[in-house]
Amino acid sequence: MTSQLLKLLAILLTLFFLVMGFITITQKRATPETAVEPSPTVAATATDTPTPTATEPVATSSPTPPATATHTATAQPTHTATATLPPTDTPHVTATDTPEPTSADGTPTPTDTPAATDTPAGPPTETPTPTLTPTPVPRTVRADNAPDFKIATPHLWFTRPFTDEFATWGSWWYPYGTNNNGEYLWHRGNDIQNPEGTPIIAVGDGIVVFAGQDDTRLLGPETNFYGQAVAIRHTRTITAAAEPDTPLPVFTLYGHVSKVLVQEGETITAGQPIALVGQEGVALGPHLHLEVRLGENTYPATQNPDLWVRPDPGYGTIAGRVVDANGFYVAQEPVLLYRASAPDKFWRQTRTYPNNRYTFDPALGETFTFADVKAGEYIIKANFDGRVYSIPVTVRDGEISFVLIEGSPPPQPTPTPEASTVTPTPSP
Repeated sequence: MTSQLLKLLAILLTLFFLVMGFITITQKRATPETAVEPSPTVAATATDTPTPTATEPVATSSPTPPATATHTATAQPTHTATATLPPTDTPHVTATDTPEPTSADGTPTPTDTPAATDTPAGPPTETPTPTLTPTPVPRTVRADNAPDFKIATPHLWFTRPFTDEFATWGSWWYPYGTNNNGEYLWHRGNDIQNPEGTPIIAVGDGIVVFAGQDDTRLLGPETNFYGQAVAIRHTRTITAAAEPDTPLPVFTLYGHVSKVLVQEGETITAGQPIALVGQEGVALGPHLHLEVRLGENTYPATQNPDLWVRPDPGYGTIAGRVVDANGFYVAQEPVLLYRASAPDKFWRQTRTYPNNRYTFDPALGETFTFADVKAGEYIIKANFDGRVYSIPVTVRDGEISFVLIEGSPPPQPTPTPEASTVTPTPSP
């Protein structure tokens, strides 16, 4: 009996040690070796390229430069303003004519310390880059019936379409009468960039003649061009020199809006909110496309808003006309604006209107303008038909200064006198 109990105890002890050994081996396999800290190199690499979060700015195709909208070249031209893509074709600039750096208020700034702010206001700070001379455009329109600007009565009737807390200046890169060197549609208004939803105010008193979608009514070159728009017929009229007894109605149009705040037939007063900034229709970013129309509310009846909207205090407008020696308007000619204090560094540039496409102001007969120019002394330069024309101009507070550039015949080479021969008279 005792021997059997000892055998049973031995078997139980053996089983106990086997079970304990099995448990120990299992625990060792489940426990990892000594933990290895990640190396500093691996940690630095992981933090060098953080994943963008919702609070970080993300690049988009919407144009949002300071005070103007940015153009992104597409197959479909747009009425969006430009600032980050300067014109790639700035002719007639000599090696000494370089762009003048400017600050947000239009004053020169050092090239090595440009001014920068979080919310710049006023004009764009970019300056154009001069390149090659383009092929001259044929001239087909005579200037015989151009109005006499010396007796013109200005009609700066309208206020700005935004209050002073928002940007109020139009694009310098895509002004009225240009197409940004062939990249966009010929422009028939001013583009003013402000954030989506910014209130747009009426520039003058009048009656709303259109408010809503332009998908069924043709307001531009095609339907749904503005997306949503407001058009106002103003209470004031104007007469042209050719028909002094026929008053012409004046309209303003506000395009690409995100929301219309008025109804057709409603009476409007200057400064009244009428719509909100948007990017409807052919627009790549939020901005207002402002037009002035004379005689009828149609796309071909547009006028240059620079000659209708009052300049800000301390600023004026330059208008001008370029005519060649044969009496033809010089079409699509680059015109450069210089400060008199820096005659070798051009500050701004534009082009003259194209042939047969724009209706000149009935009082001025202009072919180019520079708006929002600080009062002071300037120089206008143009280069055509073998001559460089440099015209001084004084800009006065709240006024329009007109510049007439009339071409002279190209210089003719001095003829070389031919050697005369004398035929001797025969002797009798």
